[in-house]
Amino acid sequence: MLGWWTGQFAESRYETQFRDLVVNEQKHVTAEDFEARGLSYITFCKAARAEKGNDGIEKFCSYADEIEYVKLASGATAAVGLLLFVLILGGRVIAGTDRRRMSLVFGPLVRIVMLLLAVSVLAQGALFVYSVYTIEVIAIQRVHGGILLAVALGALAACWVLLKSSLAFFKREPMLLRAVVLDRHQHQAFFAFVSAIAVKLKAQMPDHIVVGLEPNFFVTAADVRLAGQDAILKGRTLFVSLGLLHVFSKDELASVVGHELGHFRGEDVAYSMKFAPTYSRLGQALAMLSESTGSAADLGRLPAQVALSMCFMEFASAERSVGRDRELLADRAGAEAADGKALARALVKISLFAPQWGALTNAHTDELAKGRMFTNLAQTYAGVCAQVTADLNWTVAREELGKSVQSHPIDTHPPLLARLQNLKTTLFDMTPEQLATPDVPASTLVPEVVQIEEALSTLEVQWLVAIRAVVLPDPPTS
Repeated sequence: MLGWWTGQFAESRYETQFRDLVVNEQKHVTAEDFEARGLSYITFCKAARAEKGNDGIEKFCSYADEIEYVKLASGATAAVGLLLFVLILGGRVIAGTDRRRMSLVFGPLVRIVMLLLAVSVLAQGALFVYSVYTIEVIAIQRVHGGILLAVALGALAACWVLLKSSLAFFKREPMLLRAVVLDRHQHQAFFAFVSAIAVKLKAQMPDHIVVGLEPNFFVTAADVRLAGQDAILKGRTLFVSLGLLHVFSKDELASVVGHELGHFRGEDVAYSMKFAPTYSRLGQALAMLSESTGSAADLGRLPAQVALSMCFMEFASAERSVGRDRELLADRAGAEAADGKALARALVKISLFAPQWGALTNAHTDELAKGRMFTNLAQTYAGVCAQVTADLNWTVAREELGKSVQSHPIDTHPPLLARLQNLKTTLFDMTPEQLATPDVPASTLVPEVVQIEEALSTLEVQWLVAIRAVVLPDPPTS
Protein backbone atom coordinates (compact mmCIF):
# COMPACT_ATOMS: atom_id res chain seq x y z
CA MET A 1 0.00 0.00 0.00
CA LEU A 2 2.83 2.38 0.86
CA GLY A 3 4.59 1.54 -2.43
CA TRP A 4 1.44 2.16 -4.49
CA TRP A 5 0.74 5.44 -2.69
CA THR A 6 4.36 6.55 -3.19
CA GLY A 7 4.04 5.79 -6.91
CA GLN A 8 0.88 7.91 -7.04
CA PHE A 9 2.56 10.69 -5.06
CA ALA A 10 5.67 10.72 -7.28
CA GLU A 11 3.54 10.56 -10.44
CA SER A 12 1.50 13.55 -9.26
CA ARG A 13 4.67 15.59 -8.63
CA TYR A 14 6.20 14.68 -12.00
CA GLU A 15 2.91 15.36 -13.78
CA THR A 16 2.86 18.87 -12.27
CA GLN A 17 6.46 19.49 -13.35
CA PHE A 18 5.75 18.11 -16.85
CA ARG A 19 2.71 20.41 -17.25
CA ASP A 20 4.73 23.46 -16.16
CA LEU A 21 7.51 22.51 -18.57
CA VAL A 22 5.21 22.03 -21.57
CA VAL A 23 2.74 24.86 -20.91
CA ASN A 24 4.60 27.56 -19.01
CA GLU A 25 8.31 27.16 -19.80
CA GLN A 26 8.47 25.82 -23.37
CA LYS A 27 4.95 26.97 -24.28
CA HIS A 28 4.37 24.07 -26.68
CA VAL A 29 0.63 24.12 -26.02
CA THR A 30 -1.85 26.22 -24.10
CA ALA A 31 -3.29 25.09 -20.82
CA GLU A 32 -6.66 24.46 -22.45
CA ASP A 33 -5.09 22.41 -25.24
CA PHE A 34 -3.06 20.42 -22.71
CA GLU A 35 -6.20 19.47 -20.82
CA ALA A 36 -8.21 18.81 -23.98
CA ARG A 37 -5.61 16.46 -25.44
CA GLY A 38 -5.27 14.57 -22.14
CA LEU A 39 -1.51 14.96 -22.10
CA SER A 40 0.47 13.48 -19.19
CA TYR A 41 4.05 12.66 -18.33
CA ILE A 42 3.40 8.91 -18.33
CA THR A 43 1.44 8.79 -21.62
CA PHE A 44 3.95 11.12 -23.30
CA CYS A 45 6.86 8.81 -22.37
CA LYS A 46 4.98 5.75 -23.59
CA ALA A 47 4.25 7.41 -26.93
CA ALA A 48 7.79 8.79 -27.28
CA ARG A 49 9.30 5.36 -26.79
CA ALA A 50 7.05 3.93 -29.47
CA GLU A 51 8.41 6.38 -32.02
CA LYS A 52 11.80 5.95 -33.67
CA GLY A 53 14.45 8.62 -33.41
CA ASN A 54 13.77 9.51 -29.80
CA ASP A 55 17.09 8.26 -28.45
CA GLY A 56 17.47 11.18 -26.05
CA ILE A 57 14.19 10.50 -24.33
CA GLU A 58 15.57 7.78 -21.98
CA LYS A 59 16.91 10.12 -19.32
CA PHE A 60 13.85 12.37 -19.40
CA CYS A 61 11.49 9.40 -19.02
CA SER A 62 13.52 7.41 -16.48
CA TYR A 63 11.23 8.58 -13.66
CA ALA A 64 8.21 7.32 -15.57
CA ASP A 65 9.80 3.87 -15.70
CA GLU A 66 10.51 4.07 -11.97
CA ILE A 67 6.88 4.88 -11.21
CA GLU A 68 5.62 2.02 -13.38
CA TYR A 69 8.01 -0.47 -11.77
CA VAL A 70 6.99 0.63 -8.25
CA LYS A 71 3.30 0.28 -9.07
CA LEU A 72 3.91 -3.09 -10.69
CA ALA A 73 5.97 -4.33 -7.73
CA SER A 74 3.32 -3.06 -5.30
CA GLY A 75 0.57 -4.85 -7.21
CA ALA A 76 2.59 -8.07 -7.45
CA THR A 77 3.41 -7.97 -3.73
CA ALA A 78 -0.24 -7.38 -2.90
CA ALA A 79 -1.16 -10.33 -5.12
CA VAL A 80 1.35 -12.54 -3.27
CA GLY A 81 -0.15 -11.40 0.04
CA LEU A 82 -3.64 -12.27 -1.19
CA LEU A 83 -2.37 -15.62 -2.46
CA LEU A 84 -0.82 -16.36 0.95
CA PHE A 85 -4.12 -15.51 2.61
CA VAL A 86 -6.04 -17.82 0.26
CA LEU A 87 -3.47 -20.64 0.63
CA ILE A 88 -3.49 -20.54 4.43
CA LEU A 89 -7.26 -20.35 4.84
CA GLY A 90 -7.86 -22.78 1.98
CA GLY A 91 -5.36 -25.26 3.39
CA ARG A 92 -6.97 -24.99 6.80
CA VAL A 93 -10.45 -25.62 5.37
CA ILE A 94 -9.24 -28.62 3.33
CA ALA A 95 -7.35 -30.13 6.27
CA GLY A 96 -10.10 -29.54 8.82
CA THR A 97 -9.42 -31.68 11.89
CA ASP A 98 -8.75 -34.86 9.96
CA ARG A 99 -5.33 -36.24 10.95
CA ARG A 100 -4.64 -37.79 7.56
CA ARG A 101 -5.53 -34.64 5.60
CA MET A 102 -3.58 -32.45 8.05
CA SER A 103 -0.53 -34.67 7.49
CA LEU A 104 -0.89 -34.39 3.70
CA VAL A 105 -1.68 -30.67 3.46
CA PHE A 106 0.33 -28.97 6.19
CA GLY A 107 3.89 -29.85 5.14
CA PRO A 108 3.67 -28.73 1.47
CA LEU A 109 1.60 -25.69 2.47
CA VAL A 110 4.19 -24.45 4.97
CA ARG A 111 7.00 -24.87 2.44
CA ILE A 112 5.11 -22.87 -0.22
CA VAL A 113 4.09 -20.17 2.28
CA MET A 114 7.65 -19.69 3.54
CA LEU A 115 9.14 -19.49 0.04
CA LEU A 116 6.50 -16.96 -1.06
CA LEU A 117 7.03 -15.04 2.15
CA ALA A 118 10.77 -14.82 1.54
CA VAL A 119 10.15 -13.23 -1.86
CA SER A 120 7.39 -11.00 -0.47
CA VAL A 121 9.45 -9.76 2.50
CA LEU A 122 12.36 -8.89 0.23
CA ALA A 123 10.04 -7.00 -2.15
CA GLN A 124 8.25 -5.21 0.68
CA GLY A 125 11.53 -4.21 2.28
CA ALA A 126 12.70 -2.74 -1.03
CA LEU A 127 9.36 -0.95 -1.52
CA PHE A 128 9.47 0.48 2.00
CA VAL A 129 13.02 1.78 1.62
CA TYR A 130 12.26 3.25 -1.83
CA SER A 131 9.01 4.82 -0.63
CA VAL A 132 10.48 6.53 2.42
CA TYR A 133 13.51 7.67 0.42
CA THR A 134 11.33 9.12 -2.36
CA ILE A 135 8.90 10.85 0.01
CA GLU A 136 11.74 12.40 2.04
CA VAL A 137 13.60 13.60 -1.05
CA ILE A 138 10.49 15.19 -2.55
CA ALA A 139 8.89 16.51 0.65
CA ILE A 140 11.74 17.58 2.94
CA GLN A 141 14.88 17.20 0.77
CA ARG A 142 16.42 15.07 3.52
CA VAL A 143 17.04 11.31 3.91
CA HIS A 144 17.30 9.32 7.15
CA GLY A 145 19.79 6.82 5.77
CA GLY A 146 20.41 4.99 9.05
CA ILE A 147 16.76 4.06 9.54
CA LEU A 148 16.38 2.96 5.92
CA LEU A 149 19.51 0.83 6.16
CA ALA A 150 18.24 -0.80 9.37
CA VAL A 151 14.89 -1.64 7.75
CA ALA A 152 16.63 -3.04 4.68
CA LEU A 153 18.91 -5.20 6.82
CA GLY A 154 15.90 -6.35 8.85
CA ALA A 155 14.11 -7.41 5.67
CA LEU A 156 17.21 -9.24 4.44
CA ALA A 157 17.58 -10.99 7.79
CA ALA A 158 13.92 -12.05 7.74
CA CYS A 159 14.30 -13.27 4.16
CA TRP A 160 17.33 -15.33 5.18
CA VAL A 161 15.50 -16.87 8.16
CA LEU A 162 12.55 -17.77 5.94
CA LEU A 163 14.69 -19.27 3.18
CA LYS A 164 16.78 -21.17 5.72
CA SER A 165 13.65 -22.45 7.46
CA SER A 166 12.07 -23.38 4.11
CA LEU A 167 15.10 -25.43 3.15
CA ALA A 168 15.08 -27.00 6.62
CA PHE A 169 11.58 -28.30 5.90
CA PHE A 170 12.94 -30.11 2.85
CA LYS A 171 16.03 -31.28 4.71
CA ARG A 172 15.00 -32.29 8.21
CA GLU A 173 17.49 -31.35 10.89
CA PRO A 174 18.00 -34.17 13.42
CA MET A 175 16.58 -33.72 16.90
CA LEU A 176 19.43 -33.28 19.39
CA LEU A 177 19.02 -35.35 22.54
CA ARG A 178 21.21 -35.69 25.61
CA ALA A 179 20.77 -39.43 25.81
CA VAL A 180 22.39 -42.82 25.34
CA VAL A 181 21.11 -45.43 22.90
CA LEU A 182 20.46 -48.86 24.38
CA ASP A 183 22.09 -51.87 22.74
CA ARG A 184 19.66 -54.62 21.67
CA HIS A 185 21.91 -57.40 22.93
CA GLN A 186 23.21 -55.82 26.13
CA HIS A 187 19.72 -54.57 27.07
CA GLN A 188 17.78 -57.48 25.65
CA ALA A 189 15.38 -57.63 28.60
CA PHE A 190 14.32 -54.02 28.18
CA PHE A 191 13.78 -54.47 24.41
CA ALA A 192 11.75 -57.61 25.12
CA PHE A 193 9.65 -55.61 27.62
CA VAL A 194 8.88 -52.93 25.00
CA SER A 195 8.41 -55.49 22.21
CA ALA A 196 5.80 -57.39 24.24
CA ILE A 197 3.82 -54.15 24.64
CA ALA A 198 4.07 -53.39 20.90
CA VAL A 199 2.78 -56.88 20.04
CA LYS A 200 -0.07 -56.56 22.53
CA LEU A 201 -1.15 -53.22 21.08
CA LYS A 202 -0.44 -54.20 17.44
CA ALA A 203 1.73 -51.09 17.23
CA GLN A 204 5.05 -50.54 15.45
CA MET A 205 8.11 -51.36 17.52
CA PRO A 206 10.57 -48.45 17.85
CA ASP A 207 13.79 -48.83 15.89
CA HIS A 208 15.80 -47.30 18.72
CA ILE A 209 15.38 -46.85 22.47
CA VAL A 210 17.36 -44.05 24.08
CA VAL A 211 17.57 -43.19 27.76
CA GLY A 212 18.14 -39.74 29.21
CA LEU A 213 17.87 -37.91 32.50
CA GLU A 214 15.02 -35.48 31.82
CA PRO A 215 11.61 -36.49 33.26
CA ASN A 216 9.85 -37.12 29.97
CA PHE A 217 8.78 -39.95 27.68
CA PHE A 218 8.11 -39.50 23.97
CA VAL A 219 8.41 -41.13 20.56
CA THR A 220 9.59 -39.38 17.44
CA ALA A 221 9.95 -40.33 13.80
CA ALA A 222 12.44 -37.51 13.21
CA ASP A 223 16.14 -38.22 12.80
CA VAL A 224 17.91 -38.10 16.16
CA ARG A 225 21.48 -37.13 16.96
CA LEU A 226 22.82 -37.87 20.42
CA ALA A 227 24.90 -35.16 22.08
CA GLY A 228 28.60 -35.86 21.78
CA GLN A 229 28.12 -38.33 18.92
CA ASP A 230 28.14 -37.97 15.14
CA ALA A 231 25.90 -40.94 14.29
CA ILE A 232 22.30 -40.21 13.29
CA LEU A 233 19.47 -42.48 14.48
CA LYS A 234 16.89 -42.89 11.71
CA GLY A 235 13.40 -44.29 12.04
CA ARG A 236 11.25 -44.40 15.16
CA THR A 237 12.93 -43.55 18.47
CA LEU A 238 11.54 -43.99 21.97
CA PHE A 239 12.96 -41.68 24.67
CA VAL A 240 12.87 -43.09 28.20
CA SER A 241 13.57 -41.09 31.38
CA LEU A 242 16.00 -42.80 33.75
CA GLY A 243 14.99 -40.43 36.51
CA LEU A 244 11.34 -41.50 36.27
CA LEU A 245 12.31 -45.19 35.98
CA HIS A 246 13.43 -44.93 39.63
CA VAL A 247 9.94 -43.80 40.74
CA PHE A 248 7.88 -45.97 38.34
CA SER A 249 6.80 -49.53 38.97
CA LYS A 250 7.04 -51.93 36.03
CA ASP A 251 3.32 -51.75 35.30
CA GLU A 252 3.45 -47.94 35.41
CA LEU A 253 6.34 -48.02 32.93
CA ALA A 254 4.38 -50.45 30.72
CA SER A 255 1.40 -48.10 30.67
CA VAL A 256 3.55 -45.07 29.70
CA VAL A 257 5.40 -47.03 26.99
CA GLY A 258 2.00 -48.27 25.77
CA HIS A 259 0.81 -44.67 25.55
CA GLU A 260 3.83 -43.71 23.45
CA LEU A 261 3.58 -46.74 21.15
CA GLY A 262 -0.10 -45.91 20.73
CA HIS A 263 1.08 -43.01 18.56
CA PHE A 264 2.47 -45.57 16.10
CA ARG A 265 -0.66 -47.47 15.30
CA GLY A 266 -3.64 -46.67 13.08
CA GLU A 267 -4.09 -43.19 11.59
CA ASP A 268 -1.76 -41.66 14.15
CA VAL A 269 1.37 -42.90 12.36
CA ALA A 270 1.23 -40.36 9.49
CA TYR A 271 0.34 -37.55 11.91
CA SER A 272 3.26 -38.40 14.21
CA MET A 273 5.70 -38.62 11.31
CA LYS A 274 4.57 -35.63 9.20
CA PHE A 275 2.31 -33.04 10.80
CA ALA A 276 3.64 -32.90 14.37
CA PRO A 277 7.35 -32.38 13.48
CA THR A 278 6.48 -29.79 10.81
CA TYR A 279 4.20 -27.93 13.22
CA SER A 280 7.02 -27.87 15.78
CA ARG A 281 9.55 -26.50 13.24
CA LEU A 282 7.09 -23.80 12.15
CA GLY A 283 6.84 -22.68 15.77
CA GLN A 284 10.63 -22.51 15.97
CA ALA A 285 10.84 -20.41 12.77
CA LEU A 286 8.19 -18.03 14.11
CA ALA A 287 10.07 -17.71 17.41
CA MET A 288 13.26 -16.76 15.51
CA LEU A 289 11.41 -14.09 13.53
CA SER A 290 9.72 -12.72 16.66
CA GLU A 291 12.98 -11.94 18.48
CA SER A 292 12.90 -8.17 18.82
CA THR A 293 16.03 -6.07 18.37
CA GLY A 294 14.34 -2.87 19.52
CA SER A 295 15.39 -1.11 16.31
CA ALA A 296 13.93 -0.18 12.92
CA ALA A 297 15.09 -3.59 11.65
CA ASP A 298 11.99 -5.08 13.32
CA LEU A 299 9.85 -3.37 10.67
CA GLY A 300 11.51 -5.46 7.95
CA ARG A 301 10.41 -8.68 9.68
CA LEU A 302 6.87 -7.55 10.47
CA PRO A 303 5.13 -8.86 7.29
CA ALA A 304 6.66 -12.31 7.75
CA GLN A 305 5.70 -12.40 11.43
CA VAL A 306 2.08 -11.55 10.64
CA ALA A 307 1.74 -14.12 7.85
CA LEU A 308 3.51 -16.93 9.72
CA SER A 309 1.55 -16.18 12.90
CA MET A 310 -1.65 -16.45 10.90
CA CYS A 311 -0.57 -19.79 9.42
CA PHE A 312 0.50 -21.08 12.83
CA MET A 313 -2.70 -19.95 14.60
CA GLU A 314 -4.98 -21.38 11.91
CA PHE A 315 -3.48 -24.82 12.38
CA ALA A 316 -2.95 -24.42 16.14
CA SER A 317 -6.69 -24.65 16.75
CA ALA A 318 -6.82 -27.87 14.72
CA GLU A 319 -3.69 -29.20 16.44
CA ARG A 320 -5.18 -28.57 19.87
CA SER A 321 -8.34 -30.42 18.94
CA VAL A 322 -6.56 -33.31 17.24
CA GLY A 323 -3.77 -33.35 19.82
CA ARG A 324 -6.26 -33.67 22.64
CA ASP A 325 -8.12 -36.54 20.95
CA ARG A 326 -4.98 -38.41 19.95
CA GLU A 327 -3.50 -38.13 23.45
CA LEU A 328 -6.68 -39.51 24.96
CA LEU A 329 -6.62 -42.36 22.43
CA ALA A 330 -2.96 -42.99 23.30
CA ASP A 331 -3.93 -43.06 26.98
CA ARG A 332 -6.37 -45.84 26.15
CA ALA A 333 -3.50 -47.71 24.51
CA GLY A 334 -1.50 -47.21 27.73
CA ALA A 335 -4.39 -48.64 29.72
CA GLU A 336 -4.44 -51.65 27.36
CA ALA A 337 -0.72 -52.21 27.89
CA ALA A 338 -1.10 -52.46 31.68
CA ASP A 339 -4.25 -51.02 33.23
CA GLY A 340 -5.90 -47.63 33.64
CA LYS A 341 -4.95 -47.26 37.30
CA ALA A 342 -1.25 -47.82 36.55
CA LEU A 343 -1.31 -45.16 33.81
CA ALA A 344 -3.23 -42.78 36.08
CA ARG A 345 -0.57 -43.17 38.79
CA ALA A 346 2.19 -42.65 36.24
CA LEU A 347 0.54 -39.49 34.87
CA VAL A 348 0.15 -38.05 38.36
CA LYS A 349 3.78 -38.87 39.17
CA ILE A 350 4.99 -37.14 35.99
CA SER A 351 2.86 -34.05 36.74
CA LEU A 352 4.03 -33.98 40.36
CA PHE A 353 7.72 -34.73 39.84
CA ALA A 354 8.55 -33.15 36.43
CA PRO A 355 8.87 -29.58 37.85
CA GLN A 356 11.53 -30.85 40.27
CA TRP A 357 13.98 -31.30 37.39
CA GLY A 358 14.33 -27.54 36.92
CA ALA A 359 14.99 -27.02 40.62
CA LEU A 360 17.55 -29.83 40.60
CA THR A 361 19.29 -28.34 37.56
CA ASN A 362 19.55 -24.98 39.35
CA ALA A 363 20.96 -26.67 42.46
CA HIS A 364 23.42 -28.62 40.31
CA THR A 365 24.53 -25.41 38.60
CA ASP A 366 25.22 -23.83 41.99
CA GLU A 367 27.25 -26.87 43.02
CA LEU A 368 29.25 -26.81 39.79
CA ALA A 369 30.11 -23.14 40.33
CA LYS A 370 31.65 -24.23 43.64
CA GLY A 371 33.65 -27.01 42.00
CA ARG A 372 31.35 -29.86 43.03
CA MET A 373 28.90 -32.00 41.01
CA PHE A 374 26.11 -34.53 41.41
CA THR A 375 27.70 -37.68 40.04
CA ASN A 376 24.37 -39.48 39.49
CA LEU A 377 21.60 -37.05 38.64
CA ALA A 378 19.00 -39.80 38.10
CA GLN A 379 19.37 -41.14 41.62
CA THR A 380 19.59 -37.62 43.07
CA TYR A 381 16.38 -36.78 41.22
CA ALA A 382 14.71 -39.93 42.60
CA GLY A 383 15.71 -38.82 46.08
CA VAL A 384 14.18 -35.39 45.51
CA CYS A 385 10.94 -37.03 44.30
CA ALA A 386 10.84 -39.25 47.39
CA GLN A 387 11.22 -36.17 49.62
CA VAL A 388 8.44 -34.37 47.72
CA THR A 389 6.12 -37.34 48.34
CA ALA A 390 7.05 -37.43 52.04
CA ASP A 391 6.33 -33.68 52.48
CA LEU A 392 3.23 -33.70 50.27
CA ASN A 393 0.07 -31.89 51.36
CA TRP A 394 -2.25 -33.95 49.19
CA THR A 395 -5.26 -31.66 49.59
CA VAL A 396 -3.35 -28.64 48.27
CA ALA A 397 -1.44 -30.62 45.62
CA ARG A 398 -4.64 -32.18 44.27
CA GLU A 399 -6.05 -28.80 43.18
CA GLU A 400 -2.86 -27.76 41.39
CA LEU A 401 -2.33 -31.13 39.71
CA GLY A 402 -5.76 -31.03 38.08
CA LYS A 403 -4.69 -27.98 36.04
CA SER A 404 -1.26 -29.30 35.06
CA VAL A 405 -0.34 -30.14 31.46
CA GLN A 406 2.53 -32.47 30.62
CA SER A 407 5.26 -30.83 28.53
CA HIS A 408 6.21 -32.49 25.26
CA PRO A 409 8.71 -31.53 22.51
CA ILE A 410 6.14 -31.99 19.72
CA ASP A 411 2.52 -32.49 20.85
CA THR A 412 -0.07 -30.65 22.89
CA HIS A 413 -1.40 -32.62 25.86
CA PRO A 414 -4.81 -32.13 27.47
CA PRO A 415 -4.93 -31.22 31.20
CA LEU A 416 -4.30 -34.03 33.67
CA LEU A 417 -7.90 -33.84 34.93
CA ALA A 418 -9.28 -34.62 31.46
CA ARG A 419 -6.85 -37.50 31.02
CA LEU A 420 -7.83 -39.04 34.35
CA GLN A 421 -11.52 -38.71 33.48
CA ASN A 422 -10.77 -40.51 30.22
CA LEU A 423 -9.29 -43.33 32.34
CA LYS A 424 -12.45 -43.33 34.51
CA THR A 425 -10.67 -42.17 37.65
CA THR A 426 -10.01 -38.94 39.55
CA LEU A 427 -7.40 -37.50 41.88
CA PHE A 428 -9.75 -38.26 44.78
CA ASP A 429 -9.31 -41.97 44.01
CA MET A 430 -5.59 -41.69 44.75
CA THR A 431 -3.58 -41.50 47.95
CA PRO A 432 -0.04 -40.18 48.57
CA GLU A 433 1.04 -43.73 49.44
CA GLN A 434 0.32 -44.80 45.85
CA LEU A 435 2.82 -42.19 44.65
CA ALA A 436 5.68 -43.50 46.75
CA THR A 437 8.74 -45.09 45.17
CA PRO A 438 8.05 -48.82 44.60
CA ASP A 439 10.12 -51.53 46.26
CA VAL A 440 11.14 -52.85 42.82
CA PRO A 441 11.44 -49.82 40.51
CA ALA A 442 11.38 -50.07 36.71
CA SER A 443 15.06 -49.05 36.62
CA THR A 444 15.93 -52.69 37.48
CA LEU A 445 15.02 -53.54 33.85
CA VAL A 446 18.14 -51.70 32.62
CA PRO A 447 21.44 -53.55 33.19
CA GLU A 448 24.38 -51.40 34.33
CA VAL A 449 21.98 -48.51 34.88
CA VAL A 450 24.33 -46.79 37.36
CA GLN A 451 27.16 -46.55 34.82
CA ILE A 452 24.76 -45.12 32.21
CA GLU A 453 23.40 -42.58 34.67
CA GLU A 454 26.88 -41.44 35.70
CA ALA A 455 27.94 -41.04 32.06
CA LEU A 456 24.80 -38.98 31.37
CA SER A 457 25.45 -36.88 34.48
CA THR A 458 28.90 -36.03 33.13
CA LEU A 459 27.32 -35.21 29.74
CA GLU A 460 24.87 -32.90 31.51
CA VAL A 461 27.77 -30.99 33.05
CA GLN A 462 29.40 -30.63 29.64
CA TRP A 463 26.13 -29.34 28.19
CA LEU A 464 25.66 -26.77 30.99
CA VAL A 465 29.18 -25.52 30.39
CA ALA A 466 28.66 -25.47 26.59
CA ILE A 467 25.52 -23.31 26.85
CA ARG A 468 27.32 -21.11 29.40
CA ALA A 469 24.83 -21.82 32.14
CA VAL A 470 27.78 -22.23 34.49
CA VAL A 471 31.50 -21.47 34.52
CA LEU A 472 33.55 -24.11 36.27
CA PRO A 473 36.15 -22.76 38.70
CA ASP A 474 39.81 -23.23 37.85
CA PRO A 475 41.41 -26.24 39.59
CA PRO A 476 43.66 -25.28 42.51
CA THR A 477 47.32 -24.90 41.62
CA SER A 478 49.95 -26.78 43.61
